[in-house]
Amino acid sequence: MLVIKRFSELTFNEAISLWNESWKHYFSDMTMDLNRFIQKIAGEGISLEKSVVAVYDGKLAGFVLNSFRTINGKRYVWNGGTAIAPDFRGMGVGKKLITVCLNIYAEEKVEIARLEAIKENEPAIQLYKSMGYETFEELTYLQHEGLITAWNSASSEIQIKEVSLFDIQRLSFFKPSTAWQTQFQSLRDCICVVGMKDEIPLGYAVYKKVHNETGKLSAILLYQCVTDEQNEFQEETVRELVKTAFASAEESVKRLTINIPKKEDSLNKLLRDTGFTTYVEQVHMERVISQTSEPKAVKTFS
Repeated sequence: MLVIKRFSELTFNEAISLWNESWKHYFSDMTMDLNRFIQKIAGEGISLEKSVVAVYDGKLAGFVLNSFRTINGKRYVWNGGTAIAPDFRGMGVGKKLITVCLNIYAEEKVEIARLEAIKENEPAIQLYKSMGYETFEELTYLQHEGLITAWNSASSEIQIKEVSLFDIQRLSFFKPSTAWQTQFQSLRDCICVVGMKDEIPLGYAVYKKVHNETGKLSAILLYQCVTDEQNEFQEETVRELVKTAFASAEESVKRLTINIPKKEDSLNKLLRDTGFTTYVEQVHMERVISQTSEPKAVKTFS
């Protein structure tokens, strides 16, 4: 007998045990301790009351985490993790969990449901497609380790100014609906910079410097790099923004982009020409949630 219940019904020990068990044999190590798990829930705005857990014959079998936001007047939901414990894979548990989630989304007046999936995870992608999701873009993590000197001699008329999140949100070309973990609501302790020419904003970047326990810089993470599409100095603007984020460190540190859209644009070309390589690629999928009929909650399957 398969029963679907809410994630909020689990104890903290049950929650972290289910999380770590369900990610076994995945494409990357997703395990974490309880403190990191709590930080994830808080940082990504996960609603445990509206996330679901599968219980098969009394054993925790899998879960889906959900987070809700309103962006530009539209109600969005993000699937913050779908995972099934190894002993219960191939039994249709994931499909039943997502079916319940779709009913929850309708109850919550969601208009757009989104998620990311590892590009190589074809079974998961096919499952999401069967549930009505479609890929609308690809996302990439690019990485570089070592010193960067490629841009040192490049001169520019683009001025870089450090600003606040609020300043960026006021820009006419601000993009609020980026990948979930790169949205401002998910970010903490980030640095925001704007590239300008003759006091006119042409683009912006959002990045974070990570320090280890001794206070030494260990990594730089780039979350967003956006330019005004009407900007005739796009390549130059992108170079100066990325140079500010990544090349300021004199020592060898890990540099990583976080879910940057993968496309033939100035940002991706610049990074690859500089020696950045692919770390992970994901598909960004979405599904329109119909509000035409009265939603009906599904709680139990047998």
